[in-house]
Amino acid sequence: MRWGIVLFVTILGLGEATAQQAMSGSWRPTDPRFVDTPFRKAPRPIIGALREPLERLPQIENFQVIGYNPLPNPGGSIARGRNGPLGISGHCLYVGSRIGRRPGTGPAFGTPALPPEVLIVDISNPRRPTVVGSFPTILNATSRELRTIPDANTLIIMNFREVGPDTGEVNNYQIYDITDCRRPVLKQTLSLGQDRPHEFFLWRDPREPARFLLYSSIHLGDVREPSLRVFELMAPPTGPVSSMPVATFTLTPALPRTQPVDPSEYRDDHFRFDPGGKPPIQRNNVHSMSVSPDGTRVYVANIHGGYYILDSTRLALKLPCTRDTVTVDETSNTDPNLCLRKLNPDPKARVDLTPPYGWTEHSIYPVPGRPYLLVSGERNGTDTCPWSWGTILDVSNEKNPQFVSRYLVPENLEANCFVGGPGDPALQREFSPHQHLVFPNLFFTSWYSAGLRAWDISNPVLPMEVGVFVPRPAAQVVERFRDSPDVWVWPHPMLYNGLIYISDENSGLYVLRYKGPRCDELPRQGLFMSNTNFLAPPAQVPGSSHSSP
Repeated sequence: MRWGIVLFVTILGLGEATAQQAMSGSWRPTDPRFVDTPFRKAPRPIIGALREPLERLPQIENFQVIGYNPLPNPGGSIARGRNGPLGISGHCLYVGSRIGRRPGTGPAFGTPALPPEVLIVDISNPRRPTVVGSFPTILNATSRELRTIPDANTLIIMNFREVGPDTGEVNNYQIYDITDCRRPVLKQTLSLGQDRPHEFFLWRDPREPARFLLYSSIHLGDVREPSLRVFELMAPPTGPVSSMPVATFTLTPALPRTQPVDPSEYRDDHFRFDPGGKPPIQRNNVHSMSVSPDGTRVYVANIHGGYYILDSTRLALKLPCTRDTVTVDETSNTDPNLCLRKLNPDPKARVDLTPPYGWTEHSIYPVPGRPYLLVSGERNGTDTCPWSWGTILDVSNEKNPQFVSRYLVPENLEANCFVGGPGDPALQREFSPHQHLVFPNLFFTSWYSAGLRAWDISNPVLPMEVGVFVPRPAAQVVERFRDSPDVWVWPHPMLYNGLIYISDENSGLYVLRYKGPRCDELPRQGLFMSNTNFLAPPAQVPGSSHSSP
């Protein structure tokens, strides 16, 4: 099932080069093919700011830089590069690794590969974040995601194999005791065997705070369904945990894990730099998910299979339920006893964008207290212009989501994919939105080479970009992502005691204050994340609506 999107072109008044030349301010290309928004200052409707050239960075609008650290290797002084996810507990901030070895080691550097490290940063003074320690994780595995449970003194690190064979030694979740946050102690490991996890959501039971459900996707390699698996953790870091899921879900075999696709169904202008790259096969396993605060809804991004919503009421309430959901046909998800049940039981009822677009369905987040979802694709590669954009869905009718609007940057416009334009592969950049931090009227997004962007969605029909932070890359980096000199802002943004913490994969950690519209709506105390339901807008009490915070 596909829905059309109305882009308010007449409202935007997109300008060509002649219009741009009449606008004073920042640099703009002069090629007449170039398309931009005419709004030089925030707020900008639907289409955000053009990224400035590398030599003109930093690009800052409605943000203030409070602190910075380049995040060197242990014992080093320059940026290590290949920074991964962030987590915060007390005065400690943790930074994982996106590769399975210490940056700058391994055969390509003529040295033995050393294990990757999670860096520990003291943020007691956010103006001077300081690396105070590190600890190794697993050689050949990337610590691609991590979460903290501060009041339970727990750190959970998700690892998956980067090189070598797939085994439980590299594909797992490690559970640490961080009572002393500078000295994490590994207590337990939840093994996934040969299956590689990719993203996870950590849900805390508001009725039983010692109970956690870890929702994990299985994404890379020779994926075996079910690609959505849920594990129960009791009283971490030392309470019982089992590698046996308490619930699973798959759309197969009704939607095959892989299926042929006619390459002609893709848009030609999404493969301008690789006209022969239209894939003849699409993959339909789960990429990521998020969970409503009360735990009764799971919002799923299914790579090329689209977005849909599951009913997880029985699982959330600890009621007896059928553990495994296998979707054979339109009757499979009608059983009310399933732990996870697709709300619209028709396997074809999905918000499906690929094809015609050339990306994967990557992220999905509910807007607290409002009947909307933020979804966004991801398209990797520096030669894949126009990359992907974000979309707002209305889920007033959860069985039949509807498109409301798009949000994007100029580099996401097909018209800008030409040699010499903003999407030129020679620039070694990528413009896909990646991870979100969501509040009722405002959200922040890590947008790879577009940096960190802030959007006002008080009127979801007309999202307005209200903040831009694109750092100037570090001059020296031990190991750069894709050997690119550019900006790569990748992880989940986090709000902690009123400040935003974000990292660039190459250049290090930034502490920011947002100063734009609706800044007074951001909480001044506490830790706020959009990959958990706790330490965020409070979890619901029993009987409240599904979408409220």
